[in-house]
Amino acid sequence: MSGQEGETQARRRTVVVLQDEMRRVLDATRVLLEEFNGLTKGDKTEVSAALEKVKQAEADVMTLRSALIRELSQVGTLLVNREDVLRAAFAVEGIFGHINGVAFKLSQLPKSSAKNKKYRDAILDLLGLLIDGISKLNESIRALSLNPEQSIQMSTQVQQIESSIDSNYRDVVAMVMRTATNVKELITVKEVVEAIEDCSDAMLDAADASTILALGM
Repeated sequence: MSGQEGETQARRRTVVVLQDEMRRVLDATRVLLEEFNGLTKGDKTEVSAALEKVKQAEADVMTLRSALIRELSQVGTLLVNREDVLRAAFAVEGIFGHINGVAFKLSQLPKSSAKNKKYRDAILDLLGLLIDGISKLNESIRALSLNPEQSIQMSTQVQQIESSIDSNYRDVVAMVMRTATNVKELITVKEVVEAIEDCSDAMLDAADASTILALGM
């Protein structure tokens, strides 16, 4: 096997693990919507099940990260851009800390706030944008092994969605500051939307890392 063939195979194996990791992040992000729907219905069982799904997805990502590190250590210098692969993996994994934050803060949201139409619609819009952005990031990482140029294009779309989340976040915070009827409502709703915005920032970091990786493919 030539050196080039060996590098190609090593890259393919590591990218597959990274793609699996990203898919589990997407799965967990979608679960946030399940959790919020459970909150609006007052279904504690559905909320608890959603939190457990997020926890399991995080465990899966940790296992995949260990597999990726093991794979990278085995290929050694055969893969010239292994640092870029690892940076992308860490960035993808970093999204999970924020997904956990959103999941926890959603679980602390009073049922009355979750059912309040102005807050419910605002949170649903932000969660929808976040899921769209993470979906595009997943597409970007899936494209790494087939079409790096398409991967870069997908990352650009992630950036656009993150910008929309930032804009919506500012509008929602302003609305909450105007309309909250008590301090608890103000704090809990504001913390939820801040957690979603923080998650979108981590999503953008991962998209940037994916772009760097695509440039070296």
